[in-house]
Amino acid sequence: MLKRLATLLCCCLPFVVSAAQVADLYQGKAPTSGDMTAAQSQALGEVLIKVTGKRDILTQPEVVKALAAPGDYVQHYGYQDLGPVKFLKADFDVTKVNALIAQSKFALLGPARPQLAIWLVLDQGERRILPDQSSDGWAAALRGQTQAMGLPVSIPLMDLDDNMAVNATDVWGRFADPILKASQRYGAEMVVLGKLAPDEKEEGKWSIDWGLYGPKPGTQAGGELVELTKGAGSGSQAEVAQGFADALAGWLVQNYGTRLSGTISSQTLVVEGLAGIDGMIQLQKMLQGMASVSKVAIGKLEGDKVTFNLSLQGDKAELVRGLQLESRLRQIEDNESGLRYQWSQP
Repeated sequence: MLKRLATLLCCCLPFVVSAAQVADLYQGKAPTSGDMTAAQSQALGEVLIKVTGKRDILTQPEVVKALAAPGDYVQHYGYQDLGPVKFLKADFDVTKVNALIAQSKFALLGPARPQLAIWLVLDQGERRILPDQSSDGWAAALRGQTQAMGLPVSIPLMDLDDNMAVNATDVWGRFADPILKASQRYGAEMVVLGKLAPDEKEEGKWSIDWGLYGPKPGTQAGGELVELTKGAGSGSQAEVAQGFADALAGWLVQNYGTRLSGTISSQTLVVEGLAGIDGMIQLQKMLQGMASVSKVAIGKLEGDKVTFNLSLQGDKAELVRGLQLESRLRQIEDNESGLRYQWSQP
């Protein structure tokens, strides 16, 4: 009864999601061992992986050369003590890092990224949902690998609220609609649903099978949910967690990544329905966090209609795909004069 009531309440709440803003995307950390160049190189490599979502960026000739002289990319740095280990914490020049990625012909992801909630069932005789504070190492392994890719993820707390709204059967059966609604408390706009199971033949080995679910591209909040991508893998806990994070990041790059062209173009974006200052600020912040947008300026204010003048480093199609991350936006028009969208208040 309680679970049905919780689900009903979730369904009655307005379902509003927007892209997360990943902080410190161009900041890297590395343990110091007296070799400043080595520490800066490791920190720069960490940033390149977060920004591109690809580990093989580090093998590209231009990047190999840059990693040999990382000081050219450092903006400022400091030190941080984590237990007995002293870490270098370096902030890297955004323009230089992006130019390096462009030279390497890789796409990149800006700070605006979809918030994901990870719901996995551990199948060990009995089935239970993996909680955020699991003692078996799975939550820490998944969190560490997704953070290394710059993915904003949440693992459910599995407190009273979560347990009333979702059970292991829901996740196992991949009932995405109620689970996505229950994930509003985590700000999630997409959910990963899947299962983890130990290998029956080889101790220490695991298998994972998962799918990513979210609104069908181009639809508004509350619209049809679809399986956006899926994956499976096996190996040790570390291998499974890394493979999972790599696959998620790869999908995000493919769908929301930008290949910087080196040339700047202008684009007008008109948004109607922005009655308050809060919505305008949120939208401006999102635009500033998109990799394809190098500059955002507010042009005209006419009633509830705001004109944004954008400078693009990528093409318009990449901008349109990125705007799909904001569920309150609905495209009205796309013509030579610019893009027009409608902002829907929650």
